[in-house]
Amino acid sequence: MSVNLAPFATQLCAHPWVDDACCGYAGVDIPGALLALNDEGIDALCRQGRQRVVDTLQAHVNAAGYTGSPFVWRLFDTMPTLVSPQQVDALLHAPLPRDTLPLDEQQHDGVWTLALRIPLDLIYFPGHFPQAPVLPGAVQVAWALDFAASLLGTPLRCHAMEALKFQQLLRPGDRADLTLRHDPIRHKLHFAYRYGDKAYSSGRLAWSAVG
Repeated sequence: MSVNLAPFATQLCAHPWVDDACCGYAGVDIPGALLALNDEGIDALCRQGRQRVVDTLQAHVNAAGYTGSPFVWRLFDTMPTLVSPQQVDALLHAPLPRDTLPLDEQQHDGVWTLALRIPLDLIYFPGHFPQAPVLPGAVQVAWALDFAASLLGTPLRCHAMEALKFQQLLRPGDRADLTLRHDPIRHKLHFAYRYGDKAYSSGRLAWSAVG
């Protein structure tokens, strides 16, 4: 029998890491919560890792009288727009995301700039690394290739990587502007992740003229 989860959503909203909470079910009798973390919660996520954060939140729910199976958790910096319980359940049932969507994109003189926010709940973070989540360099390269393929028509795979620099860590909730420039003569894609004065990473991705 399903438990009334509304009181536990209210309890979660009272936690100092949480701005907003919405509870539902990820499956039959599998409860879960969508959480919008505030700055303090995002800082805890970056310093402690996802598992310790959700363990702390589970203990908070348990202290309010919850005695069922552990929650499924989905973490956001801003609560998604939700209009029905079915949407809540669908988000709880969905796998952790692998990608990010641009907040904005602009093109000037052939150079694309995409404004990104690194999702809190990327599937890569629990394994890279469990207590100090960092966006892997391989994912940064893959995102550059994926976005360039869509915007510039370049290949989804490169044959060589040149002048790669990973200067600062990209963490959950970080903002980054990804710039992409295609050099069709040399068959190369120039990419860089920056935000203001911060230079996160950059490099050139090359492929052969044939194939």
